[in-house]
Amino acid sequence: MKTPVRSIARSSCLCALVLLLALPVLPQSRLQSPLERSGFTRLTSYDTLQTFLGTLNGRGRCTVGRLAQTHNGRNVSSVLVTSSPHFGEDALKLRVMLFAQQHGDEPSGKEALTMLLAKIANHELDTILSHVDLMIVPQMNPDGAELRQRRTADSIDLNRNHLILTSPEPKGLHDLFARWQPQVTMDIHEYGPYSESWSDSGFIKAADVQLGMLTNLNSSEELRTYQRRSVYPSLAEAMREKGYLFQEYIVGSPGDLIRYSTTEPNDGRQSFGILNTLSFIQEGRGGRTLEDRLERRARSQLASIEALLAFCAGHAGDIKSLVDRERLRLSHSAGKPVVLCMDHFRGAGRLAIPVVTVPSGRDSVWQITNLHDTVKAIVTRDLPMAYVIPGGLTSLRELLDRHHVQYEVLSSEQKVSASAYLIDAVVPDTLEDEWHPKPSMRIETREVVLHPGDIMVSTSQVHSLFLAILLEPESMWGLVKYPAYNFLLQSKVYPILRVP
Repeated sequence: MKTPVRSIARSSCLCALVLLLALPVLPQSRLQSPLERSGFTRLTSYDTLQTFLGTLNGRGRCTVGRLAQTHNGRNVSSVLVTSSPHFGEDALKLRVMLFAQQHGDEPSGKEALTMLLAKIANHELDTILSHVDLMIVPQMNPDGAELRQRRTADSIDLNRNHLILTSPEPKGLHDLFARWQPQVTMDIHEYGPYSESWSDSGFIKAADVQLGMLTNLNSSEELRTYQRRSVYPSLAEAMREKGYLFQEYIVGSPGDLIRYSTTEPNDGRQSFGILNTLSFIQEGRGGRTLEDRLERRARSQLASIEALLAFCAGHAGDIKSLVDRERLRLSHSAGKPVVLCMDHFRGAGRLAIPVVTVPSGRDSVWQITNLHDTVKAIVTRDLPMAYVIPGGLTSLRELLDRHHVQYEVLSSEQKVSASAYLIDAVVPDTLEDEWHPKPSMRIETREVVLHPGDIMVSTSQVHSLFLAILLEPESMWGLVKYPAYNFLLQSKVYPILRVP
């Protein structure tokens, strides 16, 4: 008796189904970053990064957007990551902003962030994302990266453009910050361990990662204390457990002095810290070439980033409450002192750092005794209730707009009591090894007439201390040190008035 063809086909399908169900269930293939796919042998190019981010967009928890467009027309991409239906909708979550490669020849931070994004897509950070929303910019300077150079294609150091915001890349980053107001930020870099000033003194810095915290005296003392007493020890322990060398970020040379890094609110750390953000800079150990020791460089950067995120997830409520409280205080700063000039001084502290000794090449620890670990005020002024900027100074109004500063444009004449700086002379001065103009001045308070179009900038806002740093003529980091604003000191009366 012949078996019908249909019966044979049905039996075959049934057998195939039984065999299929008997096979072990294979896990979904793990997404890898471009660097991981290359076996840690090849830097991620701009085009490869954009393709990778394209695969993430809409996958799981990631939304990719364009932050800015560079001089050469490349996109600076941002990734918003949340476990909530929509980013930022859960008011209880902490928001953390991570960004890397402001300097194009410092690639390991970008590679670490792409590895982090791959782990997020693979649901390996779900516990952290239940407490934290992430804003990630893996590559701030794609033009410089493609040219394998520090600066942008139009020769701008992005990490010294956060005050005047003339380049689209930091401007886009500050727009992102203004929209979502993250409580924590980390700016990720690399440091060069092979400088002659160190090797001539017999040492090469060996730390895989250095962590820099807030040093500007105008940032919240409570935030600075929290960083040093709570965050740093937690990250140091996590890095030690993973076998990485970790220390606080220092600059200088053994033959001169060692200090913590700049107080200048013109970089990716202090510019957000001055708005009372728990803000950090991370410096991974660079290589002799861009590809040298690339796997360890990227993995150590990633380990520190993950340690920070784990700390943030475990202390999300405390951090959010602390930052929100300190930001609220900024709106009530009128009449309080603002530090306009400061410098580093030798304190009582010591710092032990991992080094390689020269010429033996042996691992060692160096006890720094000439550590200038104390920042002290040089010049202070009380913060006024408001500043008045003449309406004709349109470049200043545009600058305020770039920083999302609130102000009022007067529509009619007003008489106010205001203080003016009368400039007698301007001489050069040096603080933190950088030149800045030092005016010799007197203050005169008088009744003045304000005209329609003049700008009244209240200090009752989160930018209160930033405004003083920006506008005060004695400020070591203020506008007067920039060539485009030299005119502010060229007349006998400083054009920006103070309303006491």
